[in-house]
Amino acid sequence: MPATHSNAASGNSSSTSSVYSTRLTARLAATAQQNAADTSHGSEPLPANAKQTMCSKIHRHIRSRIGTLCLLLATVVVGLTTAHSYFHGQSDTPNCGMSYSRPRYIEQTEFGRSWTRYSAKYKLYLYREGGFDVHDQPFRIPVLFVPGNAGSHKQVRSIAAASSSAFVKMVGESPHLVDEGCVGYDFFTVGLNEELTALHGYSILEQADFVNDAIRYILSLYPKTRAKHQLSQTKMALPTSVVVVGHSMGGVVARTAFTLPNHIVGSIHAIFTLSTPHNNPTASLERHVEDVYNTINQFWRRGFRNGTLDDVSLVSIAGGNLDSMINSDYAFVGDLAPSRNALSVLSSGINDVWLSLDHQSILWCAQMAHKFSAMMVRIMDARQPTQLVPLDERMAVMRELLYPSIDGEVSEGVMDRPMGSESYRYVRLADNDEVKLHPVDVRALADNSQTRSRKARALHLLPLHKEGGYNGQVVQVLYDPQLFADQPFDASQTNAQLALLGCNRTSTHNIADADVNVLCTTLSIPKVTKLPLKRDGDDPNLPVHSLHYIEYPLSLDQYEYVGIEVPAKPGIQGFLQASLTDQPQATEKTIGNTQLLVQPLTIVPDQKLGVRSRIKLNVPEDPFIVYRTKLVLRRNPATALSQEAKFGPVVRQSDGRRFESKFWYDQHTLDLAIHGRGAYLPTDSEPSNKTVSSDMWDGLYVDVWADPGYYAGLELTLCINWYSSLNRMVKRYDMALLAMSFVWASLVLLHQLRVWNSDGKFPGPLQAIERLVRNGTLAGLVVAAGATPLVQGLVAHVMHDTWSTTTLVWWNNLFLGVRGGSIATVAVPALLVVIALGFVLCQAIVLTAVCALASWIGSHITTVNVKTAAVPGRALAATIAFVVFVSTFVPYQFAFLVIYLAQLITVVRTQILSHKTPNLAHYQLGLLLFWTSSLPYCAPELLVWVRNLSVLWFDDAPADHNLVSMVGYFALRMLASYNIVPRLRGSGVCVRRLRIVTYVCFAWAVMCAWVVCMRRPYVLYSVNNAVSAWLALVQFADIPLRLVQSAETDTLNRLFAGRVSCDIA
Repeated sequence: MPATHSNAASGNSSSTSSVYSTRLTARLAATAQQNAADTSHGSEPLPANAKQTMCSKIHRHIRSRIGTLCLLLATVVVGLTTAHSYFHGQSDTPNCGMSYSRPRYIEQTEFGRSWTRYSAKYKLYLYREGGFDVHDQPFRIPVLFVPGNAGSHKQVRSIAAASSSAFVKMVGESPHLVDEGCVGYDFFTVGLNEELTALHGYSILEQADFVNDAIRYILSLYPKTRAKHQLSQTKMALPTSVVVVGHSMGGVVARTAFTLPNHIVGSIHAIFTLSTPHNNPTASLERHVEDVYNTINQFWRRGFRNGTLDDVSLVSIAGGNLDSMINSDYAFVGDLAPSRNALSVLSSGINDVWLSLDHQSILWCAQMAHKFSAMMVRIMDARQPTQLVPLDERMAVMRELLYPSIDGEVSEGVMDRPMGSESYRYVRLADNDEVKLHPVDVRALADNSQTRSRKARALHLLPLHKEGGYNGQVVQVLYDPQLFADQPFDASQTNAQLALLGCNRTSTHNIADADVNVLCTTLSIPKVTKLPLKRDGDDPNLPVHSLHYIEYPLSLDQYEYVGIEVPAKPGIQGFLQASLTDQPQATEKTIGNTQLLVQPLTIVPDQKLGVRSRIKLNVPEDPFIVYRTKLVLRRNPATALSQEAKFGPVVRQSDGRRFESKFWYDQHTLDLAIHGRGAYLPTDSEPSNKTVSSDMWDGLYVDVWADPGYYAGLELTLCINWYSSLNRMVKRYDMALLAMSFVWASLVLLHQLRVWNSDGKFPGPLQAIERLVRNGTLAGLVVAAGATPLVQGLVAHVMHDTWSTTTLVWWNNLFLGVRGGSIATVAVPALLVVIALGFVLCQAIVLTAVCALASWIGSHITTVNVKTAAVPGRALAATIAFVVFVSTFVPYQFAFLVIYLAQLITVVRTQILSHKTPNLAHYQLGLLLFWTSSLPYCAPELLVWVRNLSVLWFDDAPADHNLVSMVGYFALRMLASYNIVPRLRGSGVCVRRLRIVTYVCFAWAVMCAWVVCMRRPYVLYSVNNAVSAWLALVQFADIPLRLVQSAETDTLNRLFAGRVSCDIA
């Protein structure tokens, strides 16, 4: 009897399926007939009511989605505008002069396998400049150049040629300097196979190991060559160290060399870096890069704390706004080393350079090469084993040449002059405590007066007021160096022609333009500050004319007058303006960025316009905001019609850290912006440690030099330059954009799965994105992005006294870090959410279009079955090949690329049959979009691997053959090929748990990307791999689930059959 009922049940099910098939066939036939009828009568017009119905449907469809479409279009527009700003939003104009050289590169063939195990991969060369270097053997002071990311050994040519030229010129003018150890430099350079060290941490370690071997080889050459080439009668010491110059990641490689076992202690005493990201990696696409940075930064901080690096100097020069390859914020080394050993500066503030430089031009720019060579020739001393002058003297020279003197203390920049006394007659007393001197005055004074000075010079006196004392008073002098054009010029004594004296009367008569004697003593005066008269677009090959400015604080209780001695010859050119004023106080203005959102802000200084006017803007240390500033100078109505201004206004931007300064000449519209510190703090930072530089941000300074005789006052009007601000945001958070894009890609796939589980229809990626915008997900993420840094800062403030330093640093480094309290703290994360949505939307559109086009072409070429039967032998062979190749030869990133391409082919094949299996096609396309976010993390390793193969180098990093890093992608690819993920619906315990765990898994992925991966985006590859592994597990669990469901169905059928048999009985 049970068998009979079972057969009856199966018969009922078969009859039901046959009825369903009959109905489906009839429906398809009716549809085909209707399509044929529509085709045959396509020329016949539709009825009016049908047209109205169709138009109303289209209108309602568009109206229901017009807001969503506009919002999606806005995200794309914002993203494209940001990208355009990244490439064209620089506010500075490149104006480099071209440098020239006659290079020869002599490969060191003896530096082979016996010296280094990387001889087959890397090379060492000796540079020789044609016309200067006649010997092919090194015998002077060794310098090693390390190129950067994808750099060439030939990039050394500009600074090497300039150094050779500067040395020959210096020795030609002062031959005795050779006996003082100035013997010139031998530039060595390494060829590092143009590897992508910025993207591959293992390459950094290999190159640093090679650099240590190269230094050991270079030092071994000098015992023979120094004895053969004796340059002077003074005995030169054998070199025990090499000067290292690193460009870009070459500076990181040089610092990494200190941490390796083959490093010779004391073999490097000076490192010069050009455009090097010291604090954080530029692109955190690989975990090993982050590990290398953490190791070297901890080593260097501890080295200065425990004294092992006390004699090492570290100089970091960065290009500033024009450098689109690295963020110049990361070139600041004040947090890595104390100020005694290190300095950081941007090229825009270096005297005689005054330019922002891009990542490559910092090597070949003529202005930068000449300045760098001038610094190099000033610090050489072959009499010392280090081949350099002592550390303090070395750093003093570099500060003198790289820092503007106006930023330092007077004691740092004082220029010694011979002290003495001299008596003058027929002196001129300045009116109103000011000296205004121009050629007409000088000629009149020279023709109608006499002086007891041996040279034709005039003395002008500024009376000192003793009533209030001298404290707080300064002498400001601005002059054109053409006044001294007829006198010999010494580059090292740039203001030696100007004499500043303290004077007293020698008689009781009132001083006037009469026969009166004064006794004067020459004073030590501060170093001159050069003010470049250079406009954007000026010929870079012509010398830049500059004005000279000095400030001298007074403490001259023993003098009645300050005397200024200038030439008094007929026909001289130039001018001089001087004034005796109180200590210039900056006009302070606290600016909130929210205030600038409403309207521009106008600042009018309270003080009278002097030779130099200073305005201090109390703004946060915010590198995102660009302040568009308009300078308006009000003319003096008493003199504006009778004379012209002696010079156009010179404006300078600076801050208290001496890291960045910038000049503008005769420009009335300026863009003020800063390079702040990095958003992320080092994990071993100790703010209370006094050995590390702790220069704190104290605002932005704007100095204006204008002709006080022609202008009566000034005002500044500030607003925000949004377009250029976008440029700075992208440069600093381009890696965070990858993490935010992963958040959107995860949410898109999660929404597809939720709809599939609930409705049984798998939406496409574009439909999912539209739904996420409409259901408030976009608005929620924007609010969350703006609130996260506020909550982060509030918690840090509340727990500042409770948490340890390590905990506070860890908390600070979550999300996007902390960059102060400006509006950018909220606006930048919210904007990243919108840009990332546009980025993912563009990816979805491109993938959909490419797959649709490929499927259309494929449908006319081949025939594809709905479901290809899996061949167990083929799957087993693919698995074995995968395991063998990834474990031995190919890196796992290459295997992922193969899996991605295979998935792309699968999407194309399912698109061909999308009219039959639309859910499967959308599922495969959703997986492809989800995996696209992992592609950037595979590119660096693949490029390095291919380049290593080109030189037959097969020694890869052990981590490149990690099977675990591929198991999720591979398993899901094998299980999901032509199979859709099972629907997790129903109230069963197993199904409900799988559904909950799936949603939790995606939520975990989003939180990881949101909290951790903004700084470390390389973690996203592993997160994506883990999510894919879970989806593969769900796909695999579909088999036992079906078995369980089948068993439950059989049990119910048996129970039902049993009840029927009992009823019959």
